[in-house]
Amino acid sequence: MTTRTAENHERIDAAEQDLVLSTLEPDQLAEAKKQRVPRRRLKGRELLILWCLRAYLLFMVAVVIYQVWTGAR
Repeated sequence: MTTRTAENHERIDAAEQDLVLSTLEPDQLAEAKKQRVPRRRLKGRELLILWCLRAYLLFMVAVVIYQVWTGAR
């Protein structure tokens, strides 16, 4: 029998997690779902991609606004 501690915790695969979640009562399941997941620290490449997507989104919003504005005339 193994005990899980903060220093030595094992990975739970999807089948085990589904089994555990299916055996919880509704209030226990709701409490388990309330646990917050910490934000992930993004690396340089990931940040660059997200900023490029944000810039593309702003550009496309401007294009759509321009098209609506010129199409209404």
